[in-house]
Parts: sequence; structure tokens; C-alpha cells
Amino acid sequence: MKILFSIPNQMWIHKYVSMAIHRICSDPRHEVTVIWPTHRPYENNLCQIVNDFMAGDYDYWLNMDDDNPPIGNPLDLIEFDKDVIGLPTPVVRLEKGMLPVYENAYKLDPPAYRPFPIHDGLQEVDATGTGCFLTHRRVFEKPEMRIAPFRRTINRDGTVAKGPDIYFCEKAKSNGFKIWVHFDYPCRHFHEVDIRELAAAFRGVNNG
Repeated sequence: MKILFSIPNQMWIHKYVSMAIHRICSDPRHEVTVIWPTHRPYENNLCQIVNDFMAGDYDYWLNMDDDNPPIGNPLDLIEFDKDVIGLPTPVVRLEKGMLPVYENAYKLDPPAYRPFPIHDGLQEVDATGTGCFLTHRRVFEKPEMRIAPFRRTINRDGTVAKGPDIYFCEKAKSNGFKIWVHFDYPCRHFHEVDIRELAAAFRGVNNG
């Protein structure tokens, strides 16, 4: 298989991402081409990568954010032949009453998305994050998926309604594709966090 491997960044990547890149590019099973796009904003970067992907003869697109390295080898997931498959990543969201750290695999519980309740093996989900995911070429061979596949939708007051990851998953599902996550292939995620605020958020959930 021919893989386009993108690492969207702003001229910086984490050390563990560099280590993951080396591991993936050393995999003899597939032909891997690496690109380091720096377009802004993030959704523009992803759409630019889609153009690069479809301009070549690649079979799969693997995306890894500059702070979001997988622990295992995401190329293993090619054998499942899925449309979109995410590698679960811990995210922090400090909102009252919510678990402050959870995996970015989601189940739609209208009108909101909730963390997916099962954390075991390969699972079909309603949405996944774009920090580390693998997409088959057939997804973007459908003309509708080439029209702004990644967008950030905005509320009337200017706040963000949906990020480009949720938007992409909804668009893919509406065009007949399925979204998957493999919980045996987790990622690391590096962010600066106030530990005291994080601890307070955990206490709020435990005392709730």
C-alpha cells in the first residue's frame, strides 16, 4: 500500500512524535511518503492535505498531529480495510460535571456527543478526533467529500459549534461511510495543564 503520512504543525513537533514517525517510516510492509504541512488554520491545513492526498496515487492517508503520537503502529490498522479509523487520544475538558479527561471517541446522544462507553478493541463510533487517524482513499473519491471536508462551524454569537473533526465525521457518515476506533491502539497527547485545576475538576465529578 502507498501511504501519505501527514504531520500538520506550526514549525514544532514533540519528541515522541518524531520517534513515532521514525517507527512508522521504518515499516517495510508499505510505501510511506511524509509531508509536514504548516497551513493555517488547522482545518485549512487538513483540506490542503486532502488535495495532496488525492493528487497522488496513495491508498491511505495517515494523519498525526504534532503533539499526538500513537503508542503502537497505526499501519497495522490497514488490515481492517475501514473507511475511517481513529486512534483514541486522551483529551482534557474542564467543564463542571464532566469527566475532565476522556478518550476522543464519541457516541451521539442528541443533541450532544458523549465519550464512547466501550473501550475494548475495534468499535464503530459516531465520531473520532483527527489528531491521529487513518482514512481510505475511497472516502475522498466520492465528490461530495471533496467539498470542504473539514470545517469549523460557528454559532450565531461567534463561538464554535463543532470542530473540524466532528464535522468531518458527520459528513463522512452522511455520505455512507463508517467511523471506527481501535482502543488497542491508543495515543499519547501532550498539553500544558494546570494540575490544580485538573484535580479540582476530578473532585467535582467524584463529589457529584
